[in-house]
Amino acid sequence: MNIQEKNHALLVSYFQQGCKSNCIQKLGVEIEHFVIRRDTKESVPYYGERGVEAILAELSGSYPEQILDNGALLGLANNDYSLTLEPAGQLEISIVPKESIRVIYKIYKSFLRQILPVLERFGYELVTLGYHPKSRVRDLPLIPKLRYAYMDKYFQDSGTLGANMMRGTASTQISVDYCCEEDFILKYRAAFRLMPAIKLLTDNTPVFEGAPYPKYLARTHIWNNVDAPRCGIFPGVFDDGFGFSAYADYLMRLPLIFVPTSDGPLYTGKHTAAQIWSDREFTRQDILHILSMTFLDVRLKNYVEIRGGDSMPLEYVLAYLAFIKGLFFRRSVLREFNERFPVSEADIRESEASLMEHGWNGTIYKRSAPDFLREILSLAEEHLEEEERIYLLPFWRLAKDCKTLAKEYI
Repeated sequence: MNIQEKNHALLVSYFQQGCKSNCIQKLGVEIEHFVIRRDTKESVPYYGERGVEAILAELSGSYPEQILDNGALLGLANNDYSLTLEPAGQLEISIVPKESIRVIYKIYKSFLRQILPVLERFGYELVTLGYHPKSRVRDLPLIPKLRYAYMDKYFQDSGTLGANMMRGTASTQISVDYCCEEDFILKYRAAFRLMPAIKLLTDNTPVFEGAPYPKYLARTHIWNNVDAPRCGIFPGVFDDGFGFSAYADYLMRLPLIFVPTSDGPLYTGKHTAAQIWSDREFTRQDILHILSMTFLDVRLKNYVEIRGGDSMPLEYVLAYLAFIKGLFFRRSVLREFNERFPVSEADIRESEASLMEHGWNGTIYKRSAPDFLREILSLAEEHLEEEERIYLLPFWRLAKDCKTLAKEYI
């Protein structure tokens, strides 16, 4: 077995180790926020006496762990969640996976109790939108993290909207566990089949570069113009041979942009993982880095990460969690969903293009978007516990009124 075969096997082994043998299903969620000035709605930069770093410093006494990078304070953590920063200072909360949506709700509220008094003193507020409501990307400096400087450099040549993605966007990401490779394949394919519906239900990007966005699914438009090899749909997701090995093949061919070294990150540009590690085996840290450098709509780590949702107010995040829980926590429901919609990658792209142009007047897999969404919401609702069905109400209202969060904001 040569080095490339060993490294491929190490990736597959990592995914196999992610299988949860007890099959207890949990939900993880990450919500990104913009920190803005209450009076002008402009972005608060990382730097300065009253910048985002100062906010983290104010909060640090309440958190047992500080996340530092070359002396710069870039995050905080406790047993329930971590706070980290996206490229232009967007504040992300990552909540430890939980079985109960109610518990996730309580953890998020505890985060707000910590941060809102500090923001009030500073004259700031948190905003959950898919794109910055006022500031333009040219006015948004990157935080002091070399990873983002290298990505910024790379995306200047790989597409047209990499800077917008990094500096201007914010998302809601949900993760679900998998029990075995078969369970992973089922969930991974279902997440892609569901992606057009997710993007419409969570469309919360009313503004792009300071002006009202005239169409729909602005974040999809942005991601489509960042870097095709690492974004969008996994190539071959519906092929017969798809599984852990195929995902490892994809990662081995991925241009990595940079790699961590003992002396700090090293820019590698278009060199792939196979080329960079042509003479040595992956360490665990190498694998974690490789996994982090793809931005597919659905990403595999040691869980399945569903990345298509915009940042949204809490009630819609809870609806999103209930939507995913109702569909993904029972294998029989996923099988029913996958069999009901035997679609191709081209079908997904066609549906997303229709929704980007027409919103609720568009189609999903040749069906009207409202009909498709109501059917899928009903399927999710049927398989939730009674006390959690109420969380779906905000999504039901959007489907009934045929409105997006973005258009309501305008």
